[in-house]
Amino acid sequence: MDGTDKDLGWEDVGTGGARGVAGRASTAPSGAPEAQGQNISDAVTSAMMNQFARELTSSSMSLWPQFVQTTRRYFNVHHGYVLRKILWQLIPFHSTKKKSSDGELGGDKDWTVRVIDGLEVDIEEPDLYIPTMGFVTYVVLFGMVRGVQEDFSPEVLSATISSTLVVLILELALMKGALFMSGAVNTPTLDLFALLGYKFLYLSLHVGLGLLLGHGATPSGFIYRLLTLGLTGSCAVALWQALRRLARLQPAHGQECVTDMHQMCIKVLPLLQACVCWFLLPSWPKTVALEEVVNLTTAATAAASLSPNATTTL
Repeated sequence: MDGTDKDLGWEDVGTGGARGVAGRASTAPSGAPEAQGQNISDAVTSAMMNQFARELTSSSMSLWPQFVQTTRRYFNVHHGYVLRKILWQLIPFHSTKKKSSDGELGGDKDWTVRVIDGLEVDIEEPDLYIPTMGFVTYVVLFGMVRGVQEDFSPEVLSATISSTLVVLILELALMKGALFMSGAVNTPTLDLFALLGYKFLYLSLHVGLGLLLGHGATPSGFIYRLLTLGLTGSCAVALWQALRRLARLQPAHGQECVTDMHQMCIKVLPLLQACVCWFLLPSWPKTVALEEVVNLTTAATAAASLSPNATTTL
């Protein structure tokens, strides 16, 4: 038997399987061909399953390095770029900064510039570091809001993560389908995933400011409303800037007939992003409920001070 047959796992049928069948046949009655056929069938099935398991394992191991290599560029960031990108997300105007004229690989580089494969990239280029950190911060702050309401439990974090991921996946599928129908058939899924993940940066800032300005109650006031409007607008405009400037998110060549549809699509999708941000905001505790707790605490303190068992210090 050659090496190919051994790799395919058919040696179990030709050698071990045959020996097992022969051994069992010697102990079985001579007039039982059904038992011999069943043994051969079991040996063939076992060999096929072993081969399928080896192929599945080898393919899974070969996909993992490719996945790591693909996602590595999205986490290739540094502190200067992160600060600049957060500032741009808050004030999403197109950067007029010129790239280095000394060559992409030589000379001194700006400490805020992001370099991928030796090439400087625009500020609109998505990454996964900021969305990931924003997502973690959003989940923690969501748990803090529930803790203020005295309704926190470990299940709150898991429920928040699962529900938020479901909303994100649905939004990703909708955006992928909309861009595909508008002519951008080669849109990378990870790019869309990163662009949609930036909303957790705005949600984290929104919830954090709400906790500070509301002092545990429902935030209100002109300053909070102004900050809410600014964060929502920045979220929509930043996504619009990325959708219209990234070349790989544009319609393919030869599909000029869908240009108008694409322009309409990249204007509607940011509005959808703003609506999703509003949907993912936590429900704030009612001010009336907090006032009742304060009143009950004050009344209990006053009653304890007037109790005859209270000790008076002279």
